Amino acid sequence: MAANKSDKPAKIGGYKPTQELSSGAMGNLWLCHDPSLDRMVVVKQMRETLEENSDAVKRFMREGNILAHLNHPAIIQPHALWKEKDGKLSLSMEFVNGITLRQLLDKCKQPPLWVVMTILYEVLGALGHAHRAGVVHRDLKPANIMIDVDGRIRLLDFGIAHTENPLNDSEDSLTISGAILGTVTYMSPEQTLGEDATPASDLFAVGVIACEMLLGENIFRGENFADTVKRVQKLRVSEKAFDKNAPAGLRKFVIKLLAKKPKNRPLTAFDAANELSEMMKDLPRDLTPYMGMWTSSLKTNEYSTNDSQFCNPPTYKASKKGTFVLGMLAGATIAMAVAYLLHFVL
Repeated sequence: MAANKSDKPAKIGGYKPTQELSSGAMGNLWLCHDPSLDRMVVVKQMRETLEENSDAVKRFMREGNILAHLNHPAIIQPHALWKEKDGKLSLSMEFVNGITLRQLLDKCKQPPLWVVMTILYEVLGALGHAHRAGVVHRDLKPANIMIDVDGRIRLLDFGIAHTENPLNDSEDSLTISGAILGTVTYMSPEQTLGEDATPASDLFAVGVIACEMLLGENIFRGENFADTVKRVQKLRVSEKAFDKNAPAGLRKFVIKLLAKKPKNRPLTAFDAANELSEMMKDLPRDLTPYMGMWTSSLKTNEYSTNDSQFCNPPTYKASKKGTFVLGMLAGATIAMAVAYLLHFVL
């Protein structure tokens, strides 16, 4: 629920709050104006009731530290981390003006294949960067992925992320053995068993998101928590579940991400992104402007696959250059063989 006008603080740090974006268990998100650089920022403030909770404080501070040590265009960027005079911890971050993937899927349950692949490719690239830095997100879901007005993808909310590399000498591990952290409908089988999340766990979540975009629903979501956990652990998706219009390579790719055993998923997020890029070779190298126009139209109109105003990128026909070169090599090889034989015959 949005805060009343009387609840809106006059200032947060050096920023002027303009609107409350959301209110959750950990705290409030405020859209603020930064007068020093004339820009909008988002400020996350911890709830007063959690200020005495040392683990909550450490986790809040860890999110800011993790973001500060990541540098990728598809990962949200932090600006500052500080404590207000009244004791409230605050974290300012870049403002992404756009829609979440959750909002996108609420309007269009099954986006075009090029949209699906573009989102997956960008998310995998961001995860590859995070994993290489020793960070596991642990809460990947459509609500934590945004597409801005320019069509750029952003990965949000590292609030329960885990890092293998301590960010300071006094940092304690905040992961409780056997605890289930994250959103169960996008969780890996090993996480539902209370095991530690790994980069492979994030890849499973990407597989669930991909499956939802292709099928139009999250088939792992059960009637209750226990039913959902059972589905995550037991339900296996086959190629027959997908629409025939989905390329066979993409279907196999998603099924590999959804492998129950972590060792059977792609080795790294970068490997997965590279595999996906091979399926996108007929699309323009930069799909950002197309994503921007498509999502912009989607926000203001009912979706229709026949609506001409939805911008789809062009596809390039396979180059004939490779075939020509192979033909030339084959011809040269045959000519050399014939010349060699004629030498002995004559």
